[in-house]
Amino acid sequence: MSLSTSDVAGLAETLAQGKHPKVVFTDAAGQIAGKVGKVVRLEEPAEGDFVVVRFGHDELPFTTAELRVPARGEFSRKNTAKQVDPPPVDTAPPGAPLLSAGVSGGQGSSDSEEGSTMSEVEAVVPAQGGVPPARKKAPKAKTSPELTVTLAWKDGEWSVSASKGTKVIAKPVPVRASAAVSMVEALDSPAVAAVVEDIVDQQRQQAAEEAERLRQQLAEIEAKLAELS
Repeated sequence: MSLSTSDVAGLAETLAQGKHPKVVFTDAAGQIAGKVGKVVRLEEPAEGDFVVVRFGHDELPFTTAELRVPARGEFSRKNTAKQVDPPPVDTAPPGAPLLSAGVSGGQGSSDSEEGSTMSEVEAVVPAQGGVPPARKKAPKAKTSPELTVTLAWKDGEWSVSASKGTKVIAKPVPVRASAAVSMVEALDSPAVAAVVEDIVDQQRQQAAEEAERLRQQLAEIEAKLAELS
């Protein structure tokens, strides 16, 4: 089972009441299948990984196929006790055979049944001094690709580009100096604004010097033209 449209609507209603409803991870969620998390919010639009669930110390997005609503009474105290309390097992000194406690095949059990019982106990409780079973690696957190917008100054021109993760979604586009200043002012960062303003002042100074040089050339050409008239 997975979350249906009505289940999602129920989660939204519970969240609106300031509560965080529980959900169970399905087999589609991988190694954390059967574990329980709490829904913290529903992203918009409601498609893809839009159900954000708190699992441990992380808040991760999941699809509706990776989650389900727990059955009524699934987390009752009685069911929890059955899942938590393991059968008592006696430990043995190094080299001694393992014996099961509270597990018997009854009178008349065959040797194959006894061997089966012993193998089951050994799989759960290693001999004293043995190597404990390896723990499964925690599932990798699902993260959305980062969106990066870059304002650059190169070869006397300002440009803006954008990328999502490693994918370029917008190649450098030229922008005016006034637009670059407006973008930086919106960041509310005096240090960055000072750098951009300094570059714009240099551009302004260079443009003024070029204009003055052209005016002098024009005056010289007009004077020469007057002599030839």
